[in-house]
Amino acid sequence: MKRAVDDNLAWHASHLHGSTPGMRVLASGDVLVCDSGLADDTFNIVAAARFGDARHRIAATLDLVRAAGRPFTWWVGPSSTPADLSDRLLAAGLPVGERELAMWCRTGPRQIDRPVRVAATPADLADWASVVAANWSPPAPTVVEFFERAAASALDSSSRYLIGYADGQPVAAAELCYGGGAAGFYNVCTLATARRQGWATALLSFGLQLAATEGHETAILQAAHAAVGLYTGLGFEPCGDVVEHAIRS
Repeated sequence: MKRAVDDNLAWHASHLHGSTPGMRVLASGDVLVCDSGLADDTFNIVAAARFGDARHRIAATLDLVRAAGRPFTWWVGPSSTPADLSDRLLAAGLPVGERELAMWCRTGPRQIDRPVRVAATPADLADWASVVAANWSPPAPTVVEFFERAAASALDSSSRYLIGYADGQPVAAAELCYGGGAAGFYNVCTLATARRQGWATALLSFGLQLAATEGHETAILQAAHAAVGLYTGLGFEPCGDVVEHAIRS
């Protein structure tokens, strides 16, 4: 399961970049580098590092991403190697931005008590992106820009963009990404005005049921500390840690 967490994260980070003009994916065999061309480390990611000669490979990877002149994040998952990779990145001057708990559960039927649907058109995807962008204060314009540029690829990809609507307005969002042997949840968020109304539970429940109908038996996610209780209530169990390090040029 630990390998699935890393492999799904790597696929999620890269699967739109390779088919979107102006974006690129560099895979050297022991690490993945995803560069969106935007000045936003949400979409500029280093992941799936499995190094032998860690000291030299860390230095070479940092040289590569810093040459781009944009902020990046380096995600260290439960199967990244060496086992002390996060400590080595700290020693190389990369501070920890986030530390989350990797969790997994079986997919299958769930009770869903909120109206959730899958984005099917560019307008739907724009609704979805507007909710995700509002997760920052002020809202992040690069989130909207990224999904405008990648809209055609996104709607024809292995991701399902889940949207919750209240009174005809988008208020909650989550991404369900199939890859690396699992269904991964990302960008689970609710507008401030609609929080504590059960939207996250509805999105996850909808996604777990959808994943099962589309042939995926296992779901994974990375949980912030405050959300662990919610995910545990839906049947998720811990399977390791995911640590995000910030890279500045």
